[in-house]
Amino acid sequence: MTRPRAVVACPSLPYPPVSGGRKRALRLIEAIDRAGARPHVLALAGSPEQIADLRDRGWEAEVHPHGTSRLQPLRRLRQDLHGEPEPHHPVLAARIADLSRGAAIVQMEEAWLEQYMPSVPAGPLRVVSPHNADAEMLESFARAESGREALRLRIRARRLGRTERRAVRAADLTVTVSEHDDAYFRGLGARRTVLVPNGVDDELFDLDPASGEPGRVLFFGAYHWAPNRDGLTRFLREGWRDVAAGHPGARLRIVGSGPLEAVNAAAAGLPGVEVAGLVDDIVAEIAAAQVVVVPVWTGGGTRIKVLEAMAAARPIVGTRVGVERIGFQDREHGLLGETPTELAAGLVELLADPARCVASGAAARVAVQSFGWSALAAPLEERYRAAVESVR
Repeated sequence: MTRPRAVVACPSLPYPPVSGGRKRALRLIEAIDRAGARPHVLALAGSPEQIADLRDRGWEAEVHPHGTSRLQPLRRLRQDLHGEPEPHHPVLAARIADLSRGAAIVQMEEAWLEQYMPSVPAGPLRVVSPHNADAEMLESFARAESGREALRLRIRARRLGRTERRAVRAADLTVTVSEHDDAYFRGLGARRTVLVPNGVDDELFDLDPASGEPGRVLFFGAYHWAPNRDGLTRFLREGWRDVAAGHPGARLRIVGSGPLEAVNAAAAGLPGVEVAGLVDDIVAEIAAAQVVVVPVWTGGGTRIKVLEAMAAARPIVGTRVGVERIGFQDREHGLLGETPTELAAGLVELLADPARCVASGAAARVAVQSFGWSALAAPLEERYRAAVESVR
């Protein structure tokens, strides 16, 4: 029997899942696959190798970069008139419209792709999957800035807010990541929501809580995401030397995808800091760490890295913003700090007590025991399955 199509638009192809956003998109698409639809992934970025990887799963995949053309000023004019966060992408819009005909599901992943949801025809289950309450988050960024940058952020926040409102009102279903975001999108007029918190892969629960190397600290994340990049560089400049002085032999390993110029500049000359960038095996990196640091002062973000560290039984030293809304308890699962100096003191305190690191990590694992991806996505998978059955 031929499987009905499910169209999923993503900023970039979600495999390999080298960031929290990619991992969330991939796990939701896998739920679509399990529900009986054949995913057809449209993205703005991706390589031939990534396309081949997804096709090996039995999915379809296409990449349509924005590119440049003489029509770009007209597209920006359309963007301004419609109050959209990004210039119109006519090729992507045409492919979404064409593939939507006869599809069981059409899903838009992340913020600005939601601007195409109102043009999706009735028939398929129309789903928007915002990974954050982006307009609200950008407003918080604007409050921390001044002058032209604050104005730029407020304009973008206003456009994102209009896009979010139009998208959730046009969609049949809005997939949210937290109770806070669920209430936010219902307040914008979302007709139906389903809460799918971020989860973790089962293999992380099998790691030995005591396998970390003494003195090894890990930061991992995606560096195109400004809260990760800016938070890490601030900590490197203002906090890491205190760790090195307070715990000689401490080592910080920095892994993840994205632009590393600012990180490399901040790390230059610091003792014990290694910028590894993208790695083949993030599980091995977490297993080798004694403590995970989360110096994030702004933004929402998926916080998948925090859940993954907790599932791997690694204690965390982080800011309140970095670990909020996932059940992290200060002094039980690690330590909170609100300045780079406080984060450094927390790292020194934990690194000096290996037994406490193991105990805090074990407690963190218990706290996230119910966060396996397949269980969390089950209610959404049932919605997908009903949509598939309706077109068979």
